[in-house]
Amino acid sequence: MSCRACCRRLRARRTAQAGFSFVEVSVALVVAGLMSWAAFSGYETVSAQQAIERGRAEAQQLQSLVRAFSLRHGRLPCPGSAADGYESLTAGVCAAGNELGWFPYISLGLELPVQGLRARYSVLRDAAANADLAVASERTGDVAGDATFLDATDLIVGLNNAALLSMAVSRTYLTGDAGAAGAIDCAANPVTSAAYWVVVPLQDRDGDGDRLDAPHAMNSLCAASPFAPVRQASDDVVAAESPAQLAGWLRANLP
Repeated sequence: MSCRACCRRLRARRTAQAGFSFVEVSVALVVAGLMSWAAFSGYETVSAQQAIERGRAEAQQLQSLVRAFSLRHGRLPCPGSAADGYESLTAGVCAAGNELGWFPYISLGLELPVQGLRARYSVLRDAAANADLAVASERTGDVAGDATFLDATDLIVGLNNAALLSMAVSRTYLTGDAGAAGAIDCAANPVTSAAYWVVVPLQDRDGDGDRLDAPHAMNSLCAASPFAPVRQASDDVVAAESPAQLAGWLRANLP
């Protein structure tokens, strides 16, 4: 074989080897990219789930505080009109008509979270039916000085009165759960009255610039059922109880 032929064959072999190495590198880069994308997607999924679990834990904590407050004071907390963490009281009393606002973190012994993560809170109030749950009222005939004057037993009576009221969108209420309770639609599917509800916002999933996701809105007495699943357009976490549920809890925990 001539030297020239040997050189041509060597160059061809080197070219083939170089081309094969380029393909290998390309495949490796593609595989690495796919693995990075999968890892990042998995991280996003895990992070979102962790945020939801934290939201659920916070909602449960706020519910426990509402219960403890009602057991001690014979009324439910008054909503905060400002996001400062305090109940909005006038001369020590929750003013008539104040049934929707911010959760009063500081009044219930908690630190105030950052603005975007503060919960909305609503409480059922109907003075005409002796069911104003945000005001301590003597409903059992006790007098000042009695051990049970203005205590949780009076709130239980108020809750029982509230349980007898027909469902109305003019009072604190819940819509469906996208399951047995029907659509999550405050206007088309009002389902049941609530003694109170707490909505803990997480991410702005519906893209409206507000962490509260539909059906929740700043001026609405409606919340989704606590059993509603997390949805693509909403990750708000809800804690709520009907008047009968809260009355049962109070009876079981009276001192």
